[in-house]
Amino acid sequence: MVSYADFIHIFFSTLALIVLISAALQALLLASQEWGLKHKQAIGFIQYFPPLEVMESYLFVLISIAIVLLTLVLASSMILFHSVFEQYLWQKILLSLLAWGVLLMLLIGRSYFGWRGKIAISWTLVGASLIAIVYFGTILFMPKS
Repeated sequence: MVSYADFIHIFFSTLALIVLISAALQALLLASQEWGLKHKQAIGFIQYFPPLEVMESYLFVLISIAIVLLTLVLASSMILFHSVFEQYLWQKILLSLLAWGVLLMLLIGRSYFGWRGKIAISWTLVGASLIAIVYFGTILFMPKS
């Protein structure tokens, strides 16, 4: 039986994954749009998208939402579950913290250093990949109780 605490954690985890996958897709669209502009080729449906700056601002809105959701997931893990440092959970916590740090550094880098374009795309894909590994690794390798 899934407890109330488990449900809250699973809900925020799934929501964070959805937002990060959306950010990864947005980053890939941004990369293809950037490529098309540099090579002076309008690739099919990309020509109908908003300007590059608007697409990039959407990406950073998604990343900001993902940071909030990941913070809630990590906080709920620490508060609701007493066994977060058991053998099968410490990898999840470590990878989640790493993804959270990558995305936070991306937001800080954009604010203070003006990171955009390829840097933003790469960091977004790394952060989303780490969370996808955590999420799908949990489904595939979590011990059954």
